[in-house]
Amino acid sequence: MRSCGRVSAVFIVAAIFCLADGLYSSVRVGADVLELLPGQTLMISGPSPLKNPLDSDLAAQITPPRDDVRFVLEGFFASYWFGSAMWRGAVQADAGAEPGRRELLIRFRGAPAKSAQKFLVIVWESEDVKRAEDPSTVRRFTGVAPAMPGLVCGVAGLLFGGFTFFWGRRYLRNLSELGCSEVFRTAVTENDRRVFCLANDRKSRWEGVSCRVFTPEGEEIGRAVAQKTAKGILEFSMSKDAPVNTGCLVELRRQAK
Repeated sequence: MRSCGRVSAVFIVAAIFCLADGLYSSVRVGADVLELLPGQTLMISGPSPLKNPLDSDLAAQITPPRDDVRFVLEGFFASYWFGSAMWRGAVQADAGAEPGRRELLIRFRGAPAKSAQKFLVIVWESEDVKRAEDPSTVRRFTGVAPAMPGLVCGVAGLLFGGFTFFWGRRYLRNLSELGCSEVFRTAVTENDRRVFCLANDRKSRWEGVSCRVFTPEGEEIGRAVAQKTAKGILEFSMSKDAPVNTGCLVELRRQAK
């Protein structure tokens, strides 16, 4: 049960790392950065400042101007959320496109200058170079986007965590039916060893009650004397030399004082 819990924690931590890595890389790169390899085509879209634009209203400018990278307008469509006009196009890089950075500027005739949309187009020499320069640690080492391993680790963590939870509830219920409780913490003081376990909803007074303590294999270790109960947790006192550890069992059937 503890092993499943540790495995669940490892998967959850891995999922959180992948999520943080993906967010970091997205923020660092930005939505206006377009990355291509020679011979690739990337579809992009954006808002139109004009209500009913025509193809001739849109002007695309790539600087520095080269013929190996171009913008091709595909057309206009209505926004899914607000019904406003949107444009859709493609950035194409020739098979022999020169690696480097370019700026793509989208403007509309008759629209204010502030409505112009800028994109940074990066043409990488090869997939290996692109991967080596990627800000995402996960993508650099695995070659895949952080979302996929993050999703897999998250689902695995939830499955192991759910299994640990239900298995633990059944285990504690069985212990309660047997009249026992598991030691989850021990502490050595100046005069004795303190042992802590759950009271298993037993509301009666426990101070001074003596209970037997067993190893997980059923071997009796000795007796522990209850000192106090706080928030459903029983605190016992034993000899400092008692070989009691977490996982040992305390018999909570009431014994004579």
